Amino acid sequence: MCCTFTKIGDITMTFLSAGALVLLAILPVWVVFFVWRGRTRMAILRQLGEIDLIAALFPQVSSARRRWKSALWLCALGSLIIALARPVWGVDLDVVQTQGVSVMIVLDVSNSMAAQDILPNRLERAKLAIRDLFNGLAGNEIGLIVFAGTAFVQFPLTNDPVSAVTFLNAVSTDSISRQGTAIEDALRLAIETFGEQSPAARIVVLMTDGENHEGDPLSTADEAAQEGITIHAIGYGDPDEGVPIPVVDVNGNIINYKTDQAGDVVLSRLDEAILESIAERGGGIYQRASASGVEITNLIAQIQEAEAGDLGSRSETRGVERFGIFVALAVLALSLEMLLPETKALA
Repeated sequence: MCCTFTKIGDITMTFLSAGALVLLAILPVWVVFFVWRGRTRMAILRQLGEIDLIAALFPQVSSARRRWKSALWLCALGSLIIALARPVWGVDLDVVQTQGVSVMIVLDVSNSMAAQDILPNRLERAKLAIRDLFNGLAGNEIGLIVFAGTAFVQFPLTNDPVSAVTFLNAVSTDSISRQGTAIEDALRLAIETFGEQSPAARIVVLMTDGENHEGDPLSTADEAAQEGITIHAIGYGDPDEGVPIPVVDVNGNIINYKTDQAGDVVLSRLDEAILESIAERGGGIYQRASASGVEITNLIAQIQEAEAGDLGSRSETRGVERFGIFVALAVLALSLEMLLPETKALA
């Protein structure tokens, strides 16, 4: 647990284990105990005689030193509790050499991906799968290309999952106005985006229903294989029973279903044959999307077996833990408490 606790000047202090700060609640209990102990001692002394007379008979006894010892003990306890909370302020800049693979996801956002033969619909299921890929392939480079009748890079290769998820969330069937399923263009853009030969394995993950595909994606898969790029494919939909394509309003409510020029409802089916061929010729595997998401687990395992390479260096900032300061303060306070005698030396 991490929370911002206080700000002193331009320094913001946070705690990596802020839950430990609840232990500070015991400090007032100890204060009450020390006050009670002091008053109890005074009550006992009053039973023995006049306080001024007792003080004159025992001049080496110092009540002020007892209070100082109690204060030092409380300071040590409070410092240890703060140290347990792991305070952080300031940042260090680290240069990290990254090892891994480069994965370009190619996602179909055509209208047919709104079909609901896999819930909530094909596109949303694919987006959930991509989030799982982000988590399972943390530390590797991942990029996203979306396509329908044309293709464009939604975000380039990155190892920043937070930014990647932000761009992913913005993807919808409205991302591209020109309809179609330009798999060839999308795969060719993925190849171009990888750029020159990289020491890291380069992998394309094609997510589509494959229906009404345009161009010649098989020749593009051959080109990718020749350049050492592996293509895996995941198919979304039912290859046997066609389902209608919803037409929704601005609130996401279904108001109709897509029809052809004759007014008949258009039924969409998964074209597995083309996706199996693309994966085979691209040196990868084809899987049909399922409700369990097991295909993503299998895909992550396949990608993790690929040869990792140098993805370059990146700068990372990290907060600097300062618990050592408070441990040292606690040790100092305890040392002073032990070295400070309750009695003072007589002249």
